[in-house]
Amino acid sequence: MALDKFDWLESFELGITDVDEDHRGMLAIMKKIERAADNEAYDLCNELLEELLEFTIAHFKREEKMLEDVGYPNVQHHREYHTELLARAKAVMNVCRDIKSKDNLKECCHEMFSFLVDDVVTGDLKFKSYMEEMGLIKRP
Repeated sequence: MALDKFDWLESFELGITDVDEDHRGMLAIMKKIERAADNEAYDLCNELLEELLEFTIAHFKREEKMLEDVGYPNVQHHREYHTELLARAKAVMNVCRDIKSKDNLKECCHEMFSFLVDDVVTGDLKFKSYMEEMGLIKRP
């Protein structure tokens, strides 16, 4: 998947400004990583992968706090889901650090990128439905 051609789609929107902005920010970092891999700037890739991980950790904390604040009944399950995603991202990132081949690095990065899709599609759409039902966000 070429991320430079991958744009944020309206269907990814949750209707929660802070969460949507974080997801856009994660995608922007991922695009930088892919460009660095295309340019074989391996040290920059590693720095950006670390930036993505730190950004994602902060995003998950903000999201979990928001879910607690609105009384989301499955917040603990969502927190555990985040923990699993982070463990997967860290494992992939550790493999990516040692790669010095453009194609292998891009493949490794795409694996890491898949967790953003998992987060939005699998995890966040569940609490979006809850928030719509509670009248906290508008239904499309």
